[in-house]
Amino acid sequence: MSPTTRYFGTLDRVRAVLNHGAIYAIGAALDQPRDLGHPPVHPPYVLLVFAALARAARSTVRVETDLLEPENWEHMKRGMAATVARLGLDVPPPGRIPPAWHHWRRFRDEHLVTDEGLATLARLHLPAAARLAQDIGLLRSTRPGSFTHPSRERAVYGDGTIVRPIYNPPRAIRVPNDDGTATVPMYLDPKTGELSETPFKRFDPDIAEHHGHRGPVSGHGYVAFHARGRGTYERVTLSISHIPAPGQESATALNSLADIYRHLKGGVETVVYDGAMRGAHIDHIMSNYGYLVIAKQPELDAAADAVTASIVSAADGKRYPNYPLGTATHEGSFGSCAHHLVAINGRPADVGLDEVGDPVVLALLERGPIKRARRKNGKYHFNAAWDVPCPNGGFTTWLSPHAKKEGDPRPEILRLLPDGDPDYLNIRGIRSDAESTHSQFKRTLITERAMSVGWRRGLIDYYAFAWYSNAMTEWNAAMREQSRRQRRFEYSASQATRHSG
Repeated sequence: MSPTTRYFGTLDRVRAVLNHGAIYAIGAALDQPRDLGHPPVHPPYVLLVFAALARAARSTVRVETDLLEPENWEHMKRGMAATVARLGLDVPPPGRIPPAWHHWRRFRDEHLVTDEGLATLARLHLPAAARLAQDIGLLRSTRPGSFTHPSRERAVYGDGTIVRPIYNPPRAIRVPNDDGTATVPMYLDPKTGELSETPFKRFDPDIAEHHGHRGPVSGHGYVAFHARGRGTYERVTLSISHIPAPGQESATALNSLADIYRHLKGGVETVVYDGAMRGAHIDHIMSNYGYLVIAKQPELDAAADAVTASIVSAADGKRYPNYPLGTATHEGSFGSCAHHLVAINGRPADVGLDEVGDPVVLALLERGPIKRARRKNGKYHFNAAWDVPCPNGGFTTWLSPHAKKEGDPRPEILRLLPDGDPDYLNIRGIRSDAESTHSQFKRTLITERAMSVGWRRGLIDYYAFAWYSNAMTEWNAAMREQSRRQRRFEYSASQATRHSG
């Protein structure tokens, strides 16, 4: 990429994939020696490169066709050989003929979609992605930032998505069981009119009906977490996981964060997610991983099952549901003083009574420092300082967002970084990139549908897209470093010429 070029062209994208070391490391781990039978045409890393290029080209057939050109295949072999030599891997060379769709399909279905294959991908992808993130300056504990003013460079962000199946789901007819207590789906044969428990057309047996933004959506659910810098080609996809059943997006995200914590620990300060993260999930992340959480504040009416909300009037004339946080007392210039604190949209507020006895907001509190402690049981505990204005003398009170007992709504109603907080506004924007990543991935599929049947194959396609995306990030960093070295060389040469003259 030239200094004046902002985006990669096709050749740079191909070079990026051919140079991405993570693909080769994963391929080496998947390479199994054979005592019997013919060896495979290509070692695993060649087929993983093929899969990543297919996401770049949005078609395996297009990649297969391009590689039928002898010049293209020779270029690809030279690139792979150079990367293997650079990494010092003991792997076989590419085959004589270029890889084709049927080579990839057989390898995928026999080795990758298995429990062992998927476990290998999960085990090797995250540490490689974590190293890449740290190599480009992200998720380092030595980077600037604090819990009071968290840094975007030390934040991970995620989102869930639903990928529509390759085949439209068959229309089901619900027929009551004999006992009348449950129903089973039946499918109508369009030719005979008969009902059967098995659809009469091709379908994906793995699809499930998930709750989407606009209602129920049938497909495969996935959760992905990323980190990114502030420039172009600085996103790193850290993990991808399948949502095993409808309603389990948050549980899947927590499992992914557990893996991220094991590999990055103190390198991460903040987790950014959408409203699927509720109070219990936020409390779990804060307590077990020690991360701040920025998540969309739910409508408070939705939390009314946890605690009954009262209504309070604010200075803008609006009326807001609020939840009690307790009383803060202090000694001022005119003696002791008590302030009744409530949570409004995740932020503490001081409330009082107007002249007719109705509750009103006296002040929204301003946040101060955020502190994190580690308790004897290994759990993390957060507290935030909040400035309380008072005619009797302002003071600071400390509030914890953790639940004090089971069913305590505090993690849901009180946020360390509430909406409108300057540090919240500085970081929250990166979450939209998670949605953008899902969208980019879907555009590499067949009209934004799954490429094949089954969530396992879909997950492998997402891994291939992640390798392609991470490869461009790694290549971009290498090109920038090369450009910096060139500039330093030219500067040194000019200085030497100047002094010699």
